[in-house]
Amino acid sequence: MTVRRILALALMAGFAFAPLSMRAADTKNDSEKTKAALGELAEFIGQWNGNGEDSKKALWKETWSWGWKFGKDTEPAIQLEIKDGKFFSKALVKYDLEKKVYRITAADKDGKDQEFTGKLAKGKFILERTDAKTKDLYRFTVNTAAEGIRFVGVYEKVAGGKGLGDTIYKVSGNKDGESFAGGGKKNECVVTGGLGTMTVSFMGKTFYVCCSGCKDEFNDNPKKYVDAFEKKKK
Repeated sequence: MTVRRILALALMAGFAFAPLSMRAADTKNDSEKTKAALGELAEFIGQWNGNGEDSKKALWKETWSWGWKFGKDTEPAIQLEIKDGKFFSKALVKYDLEKKVYRITAADKDGKDQEFTGKLAKGKFILERTDAKTKDLYRFTVNTAAEGIRFVGVYEKVAGGKGLGDTIYKVSGNKDGESFAGGGKKNECVVTGGLGTMTVSFMGKTFYVCCSGCKDEFNDNPKKYVDAFEKKKK
């Protein structure tokens, strides 16, 4: 084989493999950017014990549990489970890097998925969808209050997509295990930087995570997160 032939094959191999490594790096960067965007919702992570009320003044209790969802072959996401919810049972929150919006798939009480887009505005997470047939706008606004101890959610309908909205239902409650007394040092999640509420350990040291999703992610690769966490603390 001539030298020219060897060089040609080497160049071809380089062109073949370079894009793969670049795509791998881009995928990792995109995953970190997605995680950072979802991290803006960290205040919601945890369990919230709420009281629901609809437009007819009917009252009930429902529990909202927000947690991180990680996967080796999927982008990070935040999942919401609603126990005893009268209108919704669960939701999955993702982030669209290209459009720079949150995308939410929410399952209603009948198990039918509804697609919302979301944004953060003035401390509120605003989810919206428009009915293709009626053009009615459905808006769900959620936010925390009292330094992260209280949770408030309002679901409303704007007929025809114009004018003021009519409240369909609202839910409010307290974060599980928190009190208005507050104070004390807040533990930081070693995986996401959110509020740590449960413990994990590595090499004889105790760390905190904010949800079961982060606990599983930590246990899969504890050294990775401990090294990054301790480097950040220096």
